Amino acid sequence: MNRIARVTISLLVVVFGSSRASAGLIFNITNQGGASPQMMTGFSQAAGMWSSLLNDSITVNIRINAVALSPGILGNTSAFFDAYTYSSVRNALLNDATSTDDLSSVANLPSGSVHSMLINRTSNNPNGALSATPYFDTGLGGAGQAGSQNNSTIRMTSANAKAMGLYPANASGSDGTINFTTSQAFDFDRSNGISAGQVDFVGLALHEIGHLLGFRGGIENLISNSTSPGLQDNQLLFLGPIDLFRFSTRSIGTGGGLGVNDWTADSTAKYFSVDGGATSLAAFSTGSQYGDGFEAHHWKNNLGLGVMDPTIVSGELVSISNIDLRAFDVIGYNLTAVPEPSSLVLVGIAGLMGTAIRRRSAANKIGGK
Repeated sequence: MNRIARVTISLLVVVFGSSRASAGLIFNITNQGGASPQMMTGFSQAAGMWSSLLNDSITVNIRINAVALSPGILGNTSAFFDAYTYSSVRNALLNDATSTDDLSSVANLPSGSVHSMLINRTSNNPNGALSATPYFDTGLGGAGQAGSQNNSTIRMTSANAKAMGLYPANASGSDGTINFTTSQAFDFDRSNGISAGQVDFVGLALHEIGHLLGFRGGIENLISNSTSPGLQDNQLLFLGPIDLFRFSTRSIGTGGGLGVNDWTADSTAKYFSVDGGATSLAAFSTGSQYGDGFEAHHWKNNLGLGVMDPTIVSGELVSISNIDLRAFDVIGYNLTAVPEPSSLVLVGIAGLMGTAIRRRSAANKIGGK
């Protein structure tokens, strides 16, 4: 019989150039039986790093395991999701706003009970069923708009809902499960860099925890329903908080405007912005299909943007960046220290939906869902 082990991680006092004390996240970590002692220790280190950077007074309950994953997949995350009204999410973000980015991002969210988006590949697309041609879905009626449900619904991880105050902060149920591959050599000691041919386990854990905390949008759900018969716009209730800050030059252009997000599945460049799309801060991946080949709930690959990049190179020390923190800030988390726009934070010594991270090397680029 497998032994079930649990570890509780809580960083209560963190200093960032001052004596200011801050309460951090509490992580309850349960080994489902497959994770090695080294994995448990490394995962606890990663959890402690997130606790030192985000000071929301919530408890996040995570199960971890080591299993055989598809070739090229290092880890994946299955998180529990719940749906909330757009207006309740906007109000929660408004009530939670403390930083400059918070205030700017909320000010540029559409007011009222619905938000507009650029969308494609719906079964009722006015350009033809499942057409790749995008159109504006305002939630106010018109061609290609069967209803406003998708414009008035935001779906998020339970951990993210806890941070927003929409779900009990210390609810004891599981917030999700993170699996790690058993076929990769990991480096568990970051103090002397990452050995060639090995993958930074703590960095991988940082990435997967990031997904469970809420860096998870709905573009992949649109993609998975893009073949016949598909779904109408009002059936695609998968927009996540991070999608509210996903824009393109066309979504804020003619027919759209500031605050209109780009929720399309295609290769058009999409970017993260905290001022309604006026300023691009970082590029998003554009999707596992129709886009750049990487799941859309990541930063653009090979740009070195942060821990939420879709791939890890053997020998690479993975770090949480300034842009990572700015993204978590605007989706409802509170930062222990507000990052400077050009700074980089190097951490350490240094229902169910899934996400996965891939391995890449100079010789081979492999992966899969």
